Amino acid sequence: MRPSVRTLQMAPATLYYVALFLIPLLMLAVYSFYSVESFEPVPKLTLDNYVEAATSDVFRGFYLRTLRVALTVALIVTLISFPFAFVLNYVLPARKHVVYFMVLVSLFGGYIVRVYAWRNIMGREGVVNQTLLGLGVVDRPVTLFLNSELAVIVALVNYLIPFGILPIYAAMQNVPVGQVEAAQDLGGSRWLAARRVVLPLTSQGCVAAFAISFIATSAEWVTPQLLGGTGDQLIGNQIQHQFGGGLNWPLGAALALTMVVLVVALLGLAYAVIRRWLR
Repeated sequence: MRPSVRTLQMAPATLYYVALFLIPLLMLAVYSFYSVESFEPVPKLTLDNYVEAATSDVFRGFYLRTLRVALTVALIVTLISFPFAFVLNYVLPARKHVVYFMVLVSLFGGYIVRVYAWRNIMGREGVVNQTLLGLGVVDRPVTLFLNSELAVIVALVNYLIPFGILPIYAAMQNVPVGQVEAAQDLGGSRWLAARRVVLPLTSQGCVAAFAISFIATSAEWVTPQLLGGTGDQLIGNQIQHQFGGGLNWPLGAALALTMVVLVVALLGLAYAVIRRWLR
């Protein structure tokens, strides 16, 4: 029996998914049950890694901080991306292609370059401190901006906003402009039309923007490493440490898979809440 055209079309994507996602995830799951002897993982199956990941007060603090930062970043990105996409699609339709292109171009900027740029902006001798000193608002450099959770959140929001705009903007392409105009003809303001008409019809795009931002932040470790202080590290930093200098791959794998389960569970809960709220 000859394979269908649809099967052949799906084959490259399926192979890509299996090779770069499913197989590494299965390897991670296997490693999470290994033991460590002389800093080497050995195939002696144990649940100790998951017990430590679930019961350690240190790791619990990292999980809670990561989820708090991820939730904050995801909410800010979604709240900024929706009005931006709305203005782009319904208020400035003549210029939307130019602005959309600029949003796409911003994705090509190097991520590490952006992080170091934020270090320069928020550092003791950075633009923010120099502006505050010049205006006389403060008499000494403010240390709040760098090596803090605030710096991590600001940098991640800046990086992830384009990823929030794209799915919401794409969802708005399926909402005719006539529906927004009809809502305004009935006496509603433009923003009331956005809330009552556009938002429910683009809920899938909003959920996608929230999920992308939440997942990306949950897996982050570079930004906290460069912009956060010692008390602002996320679970990704601990996972990176276990696979690096900690030489404890099984524990790192258990931490990673535990975080995956938490993220999937919380995203499922958030999706249910958002769908219920938008009804």
